[in-house]
Amino acid sequence: MSDKFKKRLLPLLLLLPSVIYAQPTQPMTLHEALTLARKHSNQLQADSMQYHIAQSRVAQNKTNALPQLVANASYRRMSNNITPFVINLSPDVSFTLNPQILNQSYNSVELTQLLYSGGKVTYTSRALKSEFEASRSDYEKNILALDQQVTDLWFNLYNARASERIIQANIEVLNKKRADLETFRVEGIALANDVLKIDLSITSLRSSLADMASLAGSLNYNLCLTTGTDPATTIEIPDAYLQAVVAIAPLQVYIDDALAKRPELKSFKFRSEAASYRIKSARSDYFPTINLIGSYNYDKPNQRVIPSENKFTYSAYAGANLTWRISAFYTNHTRVRETKLSALQLDRNILQTQDNIRMEVNTSYLEFKKTLDKMTLVQIELEQASENFRVEQNKLDAQTTTPTDFLDANVKFLQAQLNLATAKANAELAYRKLITSTGETAQ
Repeated sequence: MSDKFKKRLLPLLLLLPSVIYAQPTQPMTLHEALTLARKHSNQLQADSMQYHIAQSRVAQNKTNALPQLVANASYRRMSNNITPFVINLSPDVSFTLNPQILNQSYNSVELTQLLYSGGKVTYTSRALKSEFEASRSDYEKNILALDQQVTDLWFNLYNARASERIIQANIEVLNKKRADLETFRVEGIALANDVLKIDLSITSLRSSLADMASLAGSLNYNLCLTTGTDPATTIEIPDAYLQAVVAIAPLQVYIDDALAKRPELKSFKFRSEAASYRIKSARSDYFPTINLIGSYNYDKPNQRVIPSENKFTYSAYAGANLTWRISAFYTNHTRVRETKLSALQLDRNILQTQDNIRMEVNTSYLEFKKTLDKMTLVQIELEQASENFRVEQNKLDAQTTTPTDFLDANVKFLQAQLNLATAKANAELAYRKLITSTGETAQ
């Protein structure tokens, strides 16, 4: 292998490890994260199965009102050890009462049609429909909870990445200032301790940068798992994705929306309706059940033919059947009472849930209002800190101030930058939490 070829190959070999271990990146907007999380969530898939099961119970209950058909068929080979009973009327006249029919077959088709059951089928069907709607509301509640979880991860990752960039930029500024002070130290204008103070500040910032990188890594990993993305992927959040925060409406508007839209409140209301129907269904046991019945038989021998004949003969009947469990009047009252207590419990749960929703909406409302107020303040803070930093930097360059004053101005300027970088994201996150508390997902 020639030296010229080796020289060309060497840069490629040096680059190969970075290519192999390069972490894949993927831009991801909040909308994309929410969509991926909904598709990936095993919990949502399990919840969807639950309300599909409730839906199938509704369909299954409807079959109780349909005609019930039962077909029976049997074949029997009888033993021949039974002596037929013969009646002799005269020496020349006799007949066999039960002639030997060794091959016997009994076949029938029976029809039962429910006519009346005290409303049990109807009330049970309505109860199951309400329970199905409650299951669907539970599913919607879990969707909102998942959306809020993903939203928190996404915005917190955005803030962590923004803080990383600001801290890194500040380190670069201090590195340049350290180089200037080192020059002044060599010239005898600045003290070695002045350079040391800059070094300590840079070290502190690098420590903060390491903490922020660790936080961003944890948030990135959790967001990858939640959205079904490869955990080795670095999620990139677009800088310009944040939307303008809308004006805040009166508190009562959000409370009214929440009381009308929150899925857990809907779920309790549907279950309360189901409990009311369950009470009526339990009371239906006090009434009789009336069925229309019918049967078609095709037997050999036919039991209605005497004496029995060794041939197939059909017979049929139609009529009505009444069943009335009289003991229900003294055994069913405990079941009815239990169902009533369950309904009362649900009503109390509804009232408690309404109070909890009001408190949650109020907390989210105040948090959103606070972030709006802080946005104006952090903008003023940044302007003041920026001007203070500029003045102290010029003084340090002119050797009319100490590094301590400069570093103090730098810390305040850095904190103001971090506050402003996260203020808008926090405001939008607070707005989305407020909207979520009303039972919707902010788009």
